[in-house]
Amino acid sequence: MELKDYAEIAYDQFGGLALEIVPYVQDFNMTLNKANIKLSLPEYIALAIGVVFTSMAFTFSIFGTIFFLNAGLSGLLSAIMFTIVIGIIAAGITYVIPLVRVNTRKNEIRDMLPFATMYLSTLAGTGSSLSEMFENLSKVDEYGEVSEEAAKIHRDLDTFGMDINQALRRGAERTPSKDFEELLRGMEHILTTGGSVREFLRQRAAKLMDDYERRIEKFSDQLGLLVEMYITIVVVGSIIFTAMSAVMSSFTGFEPGFIVALQAVLIFIGLPLISGMFILFIKGIAPGGIM
Repeated sequence: MELKDYAEIAYDQFGGLALEIVPYVQDFNMTLNKANIKLSLPEYIALAIGVVFTSMAFTFSIFGTIFFLNAGLSGLLSAIMFTIVIGIIAAGITYVIPLVRVNTRKNEIRDMLPFATMYLSTLAGTGSSLSEMFENLSKVDEYGEVSEEAAKIHRDLDTFGMDINQALRRGAERTPSKDFEELLRGMEHILTTGGSVREFLRQRAAKLMDDYERRIEKFSDQLGLLVEMYITIVVVGSIIFTAMSAVMSSFTGFEPGFIVALQAVLIFIGLPLISGMFILFIKGIAPGGIM
C-alpha cells in the first residue's frame, strides 16, 4: 500500500475531526506542497491523527498489561502517562517529517540547479519554447527534484492551461529552494520586459556554478579536517584503547575474558558502527553531484 492508501483509510475514520482542525493549520498546506507530499491538508491531518491513535492504542495495550500485572493500579497509571508521551512523540514526528522533507528537497535542488540551468540555457539557444524546455527538463532524471519541479510547471501549462507567467509564478511560490524561486521569478521578469531568456539563463547558470564551486571548496576543507579527526579518534583511539585495556586488566579486578569481550565489541561492532555513521555524515554534508 502507498501513502495515499493509508491516508484514505485514515480519512474515512478521522476525516470529520481533520476538517475541524484544518482552519487552524492552513499555513501547513504550503509546507506539504514544498515537501512534495501528494496529500491534501485534510488527508494529511487525518493520517497524522491515525498515526497518533494507533501508536497510543498499541502502546497502552502492551505496556498497560505489563505494568498492571506487575504494579497494579499504579502501574496502570504509569502506562497511561507513558502512552501520552508516545502520542506526543508520534504527533511531533508527523509534524517534523514534512519540514525535514522540505529541507532535503531544498538542498537537492540547490545542488542540481547549476547543471539544470545550463541545460535550460542550451535548450533556449535551440529556439525551444518555455513549455518545451520545462517538458524536456522534467524528463531528465539526473536532475532529481529540479526535474520534479519542472514537471509541475509543465503540468500547469499543458494540463491546466495556465499562461507561462502564471505557471512560473506558481512554481516560484511552491518550490522550497530560494535559488529556484529567484530563477523562475527572473524568467517571468524577462518575459514581461522582453529580454533574452537565453542570455538570462546563461548568466544565471554561471552565477550558480560559481556558488557550487565555492561549496565544493568548502567541503574539501571540511573533509580534510574530518578525515584527520577520524584517523585520530577512531583508528588511533581504538589502538590505544586496546593496548591500555590489556595493560589495565592487570591492575583491576576485571577478568581477562571480560577485557577480551570488551575489545571484541569495540573492534567488530563499535568501529563498523562509527565508520558507518561517519560515512552517512559525509554524504549528508557533501554537495550533490560529487558522490
